Amino acid sequence: MLGTRVVLQLLTTAVDAGLALTQSNSSQVLSQLFPYYAWGLVLGILPFAIGVFLCLWLLAPIAAELHIAHVITRSLLAAAAGAVVVFLVQLLGSLFQNFDDSAGRVFGWAQGFFTTVSSNAGWAFSNSLYTALSTAINLIPLTVLAGVLLWVWLRAHPAKHEVSGLIDQV
Repeated sequence: MLGTRVVLQLLTTAVDAGLALTQSNSSQVLSQLFPYYAWGLVLGILPFAIGVFLCLWLLAPIAAELHIAHVITRSLLAAAAGAVVVFLVQLLGSLFQNFDDSAGRVFGWAQGFFTTVSSNAGWAFSNSLYTALSTAINLIPLTVLAGVLLWVWLRAHPAKHEVSGLIDQV
């Protein structure tokens, strides 16, 4: 399901690139357009998918014997875990986005490192929070649908071993 979102992002990139190329005569449009969308994919959708996968695998797996309310709750928990991973990845990416190595030439590399991180901290936190929340809000319906479809599939094809996660052992 989340793979569909990745393919949709890549198709949107291709359409936007085509529109940009038809409106300009420069091939530099592609060199500016694709990294922008690639970073959106790497820093947004893939961390969300990894967080959802890890949550549904380790923390709160979906089993055939669960009720639908538990399945939806675990899917929402997986979406929240995906949003946390997006927040952390975005925060690291935003902190070092405008790294300035010019200050490091005189006072050592650490001077430029700490100056860049401290100057970007407020913006990086708010940007990361916004990105994580908007990604989660956009992908919650898809995550719940994926959880329900997984539950339906598991009811038709029972697991050969007991399914339990960290949340089941409390």
